[in-house]
Amino acid sequence: MTSYDVCMECIGTPELIKEWNRLTGHSMGKRRDGITLAIDKACGYDQDEAAIPDFVDFVYEYIWLPLLCVGVEQ
Repeated sequence: MTSYDVCMECIGTPELIKEWNRLTGHSMGKRRDGITLAIDKACGYDQDEAAIPDFVDFVYEYIWLPLLCVGVEQ
């Protein structure tokens, strides 16, 4: 399993995304109402795109690296 595979698995886990959003203040994957969506589109802002670098860093540090350590210890 590669780090990309781990990230994709994590992104596909709604409970992980929900708790990560809660802890970080991001809104990755959350629905927006029509007016907010229109304003974001006009401003060129995408809440998911803005959150991805932080999410990838989180997965790397707290999921990927511990997985590697488990593999080394065995």
